[in-house]
Amino acid sequence: MLVALTLVMSATGANEPAEHTGIPPLVWGLMAFATFLLLLAILWAFRSVGNRH
Repeated sequence: MLVALTLVMSATGANEPAEHTGIPPLVWGLMAFATFLLLLAILWAFRSVGNRH
């Protein structure tokens, strides 16, 4: 069973490293942080909508 799994993984290229995007990990982190800040700003904009009525 293990031999068959190894052959399938070899045939599909599962042993090869993942393709790189060319973007450094720090930039990915900064983009994620900026996204969360944007979502926080949207959430902050609606903080008192329920109290207006």
